[in-house]
Amino acid sequence: MKNKRNVLYSLTLLLTVAACLTVVAQLKDNAHRAGFSGEWKLNKSKSELAGRFPVCIFGEGDRMFSNTMKITENKDFLTVQVTSSSPEWPPVKTQEKLIFDGKKREATVFGHPREESTAMWSDNGQTMIVNSLKSFYTKGSAPDVKVKEVWKLINDGNSIAVLVSAGDDIRKLVYDRI
Repeated sequence: MKNKRNVLYSLTLLLTVAACLTVVAQLKDNAHRAGFSGEWKLNKSKSELAGRFPVCIFGEGDRMFSNTMKITENKDFLTVQVTSSSPEWPPVKTQEKLIFDGKKREATVFGHPREESTAMWSDNGQTMIVNSLKSFYTKGSAPDVKVKEVWKLINDGNSIAVLVSAGDDIRKLVYDRI
């Protein structure tokens, strides 16, 4: 009877230690990631918005036209709420999830599939990379454009720099913490 109790005690202790190590490893993994949570406002003076950037592939509500962003971090994804505007339309509010599981996600604009994207962290967790395939109108009906976004905290975490490349064109967006 004493032997069974010792075995159960040892097994319980071993399982508790394993569970604690798993939690610590997950916390450590998330702790080394850049912290994008918060509210952010576009800093036009620090951004590079000029050039032949193919605006026609970015429609209403796209992150590339956002003046403000509210980002909430979860374990496996970020929720990004943006308010986008252009001289061609009034402000549009949208929300999307950037999920870090390596699977392609499809976004729909006005009832038509317009984008496939994947999101991932760099090996050191300090850079977020979003790769997208955007269509001009309905996916597959016009030439698709590959878009890559590289997100990184700058200015001691008080700003986010987003380098966006589409074809040969690059745009730099800088958002300051509100």
